[in-house]
Amino acid sequence: MEHQTFVKKMKLYSILYIEDDANVRKYITEFLSRYCKTVYTCQSSEEGLILYKQHQPDILLLDINLPGQSGIEFATTIRKNDEKTRILISTAYTNPEFMLQSIELNLTRYLVKPMTNEDLFAALKKSLNELETNETFDLGEGYLYSKNLTAIIKNREIIPLRRKEAEILEFFIAHEGEVIRYDLLEDTVWSESVMTRDAIRSQIRNIRKKIGSNCFNNITGVGYQLKVPK
Repeated sequence: MEHQTFVKKMKLYSILYIEDDANVRKYITEFLSRYCKTVYTCQSSEEGLILYKQHQPDILLLDINLPGQSGIEFATTIRKNDEKTRILISTAYTNPEFMLQSIELNLTRYLVKPMTNEDLFAALKKSLNELETNETFDLGEGYLYSKNLTAIIKNREIIPLRRKEAEILEFFIAHEGEVIRYDLLEDTVWSESVMTRDAIRSQIRNIRKKIGSNCFNNITGVGYQLKVPK
């Protein structure tokens, strides 16, 4: 994406920035103001929750160590009802547990302090890309599909998908609720080669093992339907 295009698009979005260090907050806010439509700022999770409910910002930038709730706890609260808002976390350290939490909470990026302009710019650009495309899909019953990871996430476990499995699942996600006939799968997903119905069934079986069998309905003699349990 060209810089001019990015700047124009970014001006459509707002951001909530929570940081208890006043000097850091002032510096970062000045940078964010160059790109975002509106920048809401505060110093605690308690204030942040009020601002979030009032303004429904498109992006959250959270320090991990905040008075009251931590940044991770705040993100967890938001994710209970909101998968769309992009979340960035700033932290002075990294560890495997935090990385796993980042995936589970569908965080856009974690930023290691001290944050540079280049770090922030890259994080905003990734946030914009994710706002314009749906990066995760809730498959119900605790299963999430991450397009970025090409994997299923369930109970803190990351279950990778093979390339063809991911292509099939993404096709069904794009047509969620529709009955997809065998011939449509053959023409669309396997357009470059001949694929038998037995091979299609085999691929669906493999996907079912990874996402649970309740998502895919087998329409006998016709094809399959992806219907997410509510």
